[in-house]
Amino acid sequence: MKRVFHRVLLPVCILLLSSCGAETAFSGKPPETDAVLAYSYAEKSVSFGNRPSGSEAIGKYAEWIRKTASESGKFTVSVMEFEENTPGGPVRFRNIIAEINGCSGDFAIVGAHYDAKKFLTISDFQAANDGASGVAALLAMIHALQNDPRKPPVGIKFVFFDGEECLYSYTDNDGLHGSRRLASEWSRRGLLKRCRAVILLDMIGDKELSLTIPANSSPELVRVFETQAGKQTPPLNYKLLESDIVDDHVPFLKAGVPSLNLIDFEYGPGNRYWHTSGDTLDKISGQSMKTVADLTFRILWNLP
Repeated sequence: MKRVFHRVLLPVCILLLSSCGAETAFSGKPPETDAVLAYSYAEKSVSFGNRPSGSEAIGKYAEWIRKTASESGKFTVSVMEFEENTPGGPVRFRNIIAEINGCSGDFAIVGAHYDAKKFLTISDFQAANDGASGVAALLAMIHALQNDPRKPPVGIKFVFFDGEECLYSYTDNDGLHGSRRLASEWSRRGLLKRCRAVILLDMIGDKELSLTIPANSSPELVRVFETQAGKQTPPLNYKLLESDIVDDHVPFLKAGVPSLNLIDFEYGPGNRYWHTSGDTLDKISGQSMKTVADLTFRILWNLP
């Protein structure tokens, strides 16, 4: 992802949510995730080594994500596989999608990218925060839902995006490959008409968690975020940016879906650990991942 210092106004859509019976719906507060489990998922992610899109490592990583999300049999898990040209040549990408039905026929997307930035100069790049933390949070959320017999108020599609990272700079054929393909395909099929929201989790594992909500997040979702963040104990450190961030929520914004990017773009002093050999497991926290995952649940339970 990258910062863009201009404001872009994009259309949004709002659909109504229906309810289901008390015997099947979550009542009271939504489920909560396990911080220790979330950190273990991040550790496992890092154990696959360098994992840029198209690599042998990311193929093994993708299969582990698919199996982990499928463990209980409660989720329908699929892989969207496709090939696109990139500045480095053709690359095979895989989006992994874990779906659970809710009380409504509508759904929300909770996404994170699982590819790591490709570096020729960093042989041991862990991508612990920029990649692994988002994956860990999503898997922890899936685990929490797997262990509760009730339905969420809205269907949830957890999407692990491939190809978020660009090789050089973000263009139509460099970066956001997985999200752009999924938004295009689901728009063509008419599925996005039922999509209530896209909530993207990126770089949310920093021990010194400070969310930076970009300007190109939908105002109605930002309002829900601020309401739920205000109930956080201890208080959540966050700020609303005046600049945009190019990330996997952008293709959905362009398709007219309300979208929210939960990202900590202050990773170390001056963001100095981002895209460096300093992005390591010792700098991230299971509690931070839990904080953002649980906040995401509360947003989903209170969608406009």
